[in-house]
Amino acid sequence: MADNKSPVVETNEAAGPGPAVVGSSQLLKDFETRQHSLTRKEAIVEHWKPIAWCLYMFFTCVMYGFDSLAGGVVVGITEFRKDFGHPFAGDYVIDANWQLGFQAATLGGKPKLEDITEQHAGIVFGGLVSGVGINKFGRQMCILGAYILNTGGIFLQFFSKTPAQFFGGKILTGIPLGVFATVAPTYSAEMAPLSVRGAVTAGMNFAIVLGQLIGFGVQRQSSFYNDSRQYKVLFATQWGYVAIGLLILPFLPESPYWLMAHGKAKKARENIAKLHRPDYDVDGHMAQVHDALARMNADDESQGSVLECFERKNIKRTVVSAFIFFIQNSTGSVWVIGYMSYFMQLGGMSAAKSFDTTVGISGLMTVGNMCGWYFIERFGRRGTALWGTGFLACALLLIGILAVVQEKGNQGALWGQVAFMAIWAFIYQGTIGSAAWVISSENATSRLRSPTQSLVTITSGLSSCIWSFALPYAINPDQGNLGGKIAFVFGAVMVFSFVFIWLLVPETGGRTFIEIDELYKRGVPAWKWSQTEVVTVVETKKENGELR
Repeated sequence: MADNKSPVVETNEAAGPGPAVVGSSQLLKDFETRQHSLTRKEAIVEHWKPIAWCLYMFFTCVMYGFDSLAGGVVVGITEFRKDFGHPFAGDYVIDANWQLGFQAATLGGKPKLEDITEQHAGIVFGGLVSGVGINKFGRQMCILGAYILNTGGIFLQFFSKTPAQFFGGKILTGIPLGVFATVAPTYSAEMAPLSVRGAVTAGMNFAIVLGQLIGFGVQRQSSFYNDSRQYKVLFATQWGYVAIGLLILPFLPESPYWLMAHGKAKKARENIAKLHRPDYDVDGHMAQVHDALARMNADDESQGSVLECFERKNIKRTVVSAFIFFIQNSTGSVWVIGYMSYFMQLGGMSAAKSFDTTVGISGLMTVGNMCGWYFIERFGRRGTALWGTGFLACALLLIGILAVVQEKGNQGALWGQVAFMAIWAFIYQGTIGSAAWVISSENATSRLRSPTQSLVTITSGLSSCIWSFALPYAINPDQGNLGGKIAFVFGAVMVFSFVFIWLLVPETGGRTFIEIDELYKRGVPAWKWSQTEVVTVVETKKENGELR
C-alpha cells in the first residue's frame, strides 16, 4: 500500500482561518468523496453487512445491560434476601457490606467499605485487560474469553449458597462487561459507514438500556414464583445470551483497521470484499485504512499502546474520550437509575407504585435513546452533548428545589420530582447518554482507538464506583439525608461539564478519521471545527521527487 501514502501539505496556520488542506492520492480522494456523497439510505444499502455485524456488538451490550441490572435488583427480591441475608424486624436483610460488595464486584472492588480504592475486578479490570487483549488477539478472541468467563460467573451465581460465592460470581460476570464496553464501540466506529457512524455507535447505549428493560420484565415475571426461582431465573436467562453469542461469534469478521495494524493486509482486503458488493471500491477503502493508521505516526500503521495515549500529541484526545464518560456518570445517572425506586419509597410512595413508575421511566429512557440517534446526526456530537448537559443542569436544579419544598411539608412536591426525573431520563438518554459513546470512539486516533477505549472503560468504571459508594451516605435518612437535594450536587457538576465540552469537545460528525486527525494536528479550537473546511488535494511528484 506504499503507493497510497499521503504526506500532509502544510499551510501557514498563522495566516488566520482557512481551509485545512489534506494531501491525498487520487484513489483515496475519490473514495472519500463518494463516502461523503452517500445519503444515509444509500450508505445503509451499500454497507448493510458491516452494519449487521455492528448489531452483533449491540447484542453484547444488551447482555451488558441485563447483567448489570440483574446484579443490582436481586437485593430487592424477597427470596434472595431470605437465602443470603438474615432476619431483621420481621423481614430479611442483606448485610450492608455484602450489598456494597455485590455492586463493587461489577464496578471493581472488594466487599468492604475500606477497600473502595482498590479496584481489582469487574468493569475496571475488564477494561484494562481488553486493551491489551485486543491488541494481541483481536476482538473475536476477546469476546470468546469474555463469554467463557461470563458462563462461569452465571453458574457460580445460580448455584451459590453463600454471599461470598455470589460475590465471586459477580466478579466473573463483571469482567466481561468491561470487555464488551471496550470492544463494541471501537468495532462499530470502524465498521459503520460515515453518514450513519454516529447513530450506529450511539446504538451501544440503546442496547444497554434495552437489556435493562428486558431485565425489569424478567424480574416482574419471576416475581410470581414462591421460591429461589424468583432470582435464579434472572441468572439462568443469561445463558441464553451466551448461547446465541457463541453460535454467531465464529463468523465475526475482524475490522480491517485491526488487520492492517497487525500486518494482515491480505486478510483486510478479503474482509472488505466479502462485506460489500463485487463492484465496491476495495482499493479506495484499503487506502483510507492505511492512511488513517499511518498519517499521524510517520507511516507506522501498527497498533498503538496504552502508554502512547498519554504522549503529548495524543493526550488531549485521550482526555476528551475518557472525560466524556466521567461527565456521563456525573449527570446523576447512578442516582436516578439505581436509586429511583428507593428514593420514591423514602418519599412515601408505596413499593408497588414506585416499581411501576420505575418501569415506566425506564421505557421512556429507551424511547429517549432512540431519539438520540436522530439528535446525534441532526445536531452533531458536540451540540447534542453540550446542550444535553445544559438541559440536565436545569432539570437537576428544579429537582433540588422541589426537594427543599417537600422537606418543608409539601408532599405533593414528590410527584414534581418524579416528573422532572422522567424529563431528566429522556434528556439524558437522548443526549449525553448516547453521545458519549460516539465522542469517545471518534476522537481517538485509529492506531489508538482500542487502547483509548480501554482507558475510557476504566474511567467509566471508576467514576461509577465513586458515585455508587458515595450515594448511600449522601441520601440515606440516617446518614447525609440529602434525599432529592443531591440533585444540586449533580447539577453543579453539569455546569462545569458544559464548560469542558464547549472548550474541548469538537464536532466530529461527517468527518472521516483522516480529517479528524488533520484538524487535531493543526490545533483547530473545538468550537471552530464545524466552521473549518477540509480540502483534499491530489499530490503528484516531479521527477526530482518534490511534491507538486
